[in-house]
Amino acid sequence: MLWIALFIIGLLGLLAGLVPLLLNGISRKNFAAIAIGTVLLVAGAAGVIMKPALPETMPHIALLEPAQPRSAPEPQAPHPAESEAPAVPEPAEPAPQVRVIDPVEVPAPSNKDESQLEPSALPDPVPVTTTVIPGSEPDPLAGAAPAADARPAATPAEEAAALLGLLAPQQPKDQAAFTQAVRAAREAYDKADDAERDSTQPERAAAICKALPKPEVKNWVGKIQSLDADSGKRFTVTMALPDGTLVKTWNNAMSDMEDQTLVPAGSPVAQSLGKLKAGDTVRFAGTFFADEPDCYRSSRLSLMQSMMEPSFLFRFTAVEKL
Repeated sequence: MLWIALFIIGLLGLLAGLVPLLLNGISRKNFAAIAIGTVLLVAGAAGVIMKPALPETMPHIALLEPAQPRSAPEPQAPHPAESEAPAVPEPAEPAPQVRVIDPVEVPAPSNKDESQLEPSALPDPVPVTTTVIPGSEPDPLAGAAPAADARPAATPAEEAAALLGLLAPQQPKDQAAFTQAVRAAREAYDKADDAERDSTQPERAAAICKALPKPEVKNWVGKIQSLDADSGKRFTVTMALPDGTLVKTWNNAMSDMEDQTLVPAGSPVAQSLGKLKAGDTVRFAGTFFADEPDCYRSSRLSLMQSMMEPSFLFRFTAVEKL
């Protein structure tokens, strides 16, 4: 607060010198007021900014008062009733009981280690009588490790491939030539590099057309992979050949408007399919659709799928269970 007061006083003094100076001209009184106001103004501003600590001008002096001795209280005369009352003895506190504990003999420490100490005697074994119930004997082979030549269980895909392989000897000559051409092209595509893979498709088409010059086939064998009916009770069929190649119908009426591959309800083929289910092995007949670039129309869109997962559009004309 002191510095703020100095700042205000200096400002007022400076104004008191400047105003008369501007009105009446310079004089000694005006000059003195300006000088004093400037000094106070600068000092107050510096004090507000720097905030220096001022020395204490009025030290606090503690007043020490001499201690006055207290007078001893005067003895009071006992009350007559209190003097006549007999003194009641205070109850004596029970003496603490000290419990004496017999000393325990602690063996003297030995400088020997465990290997040098005398072994302690072991307790006698307890005989145990066991009774074997007939029929409850453990099987000695139950926990035996599997034989070295034991093979893991086959997966469903491997079982399906094995079942298809059993159909291979039952193929007619044209079907065997067809599946051989498709299988060889699949292996060639898998081993070829990217630059050579494009040439495997026309090579396969030439081999298929040579193995099967006409699109009509009969007495072919296969396994029904899927068998469904659409809203019009027309059957959609997917048949797997022994090498895994698929021959199938369209799966919707819109795509099948021109090819007429869906099996119509009430037809002889539909009556035969109504007695079958997916997984049955059958003998069938039908017709492929001549088309480029695969000789017969493929239902795959990409080259890789067409070569590695071959599937061809097919119209079934006869189906019977093996």
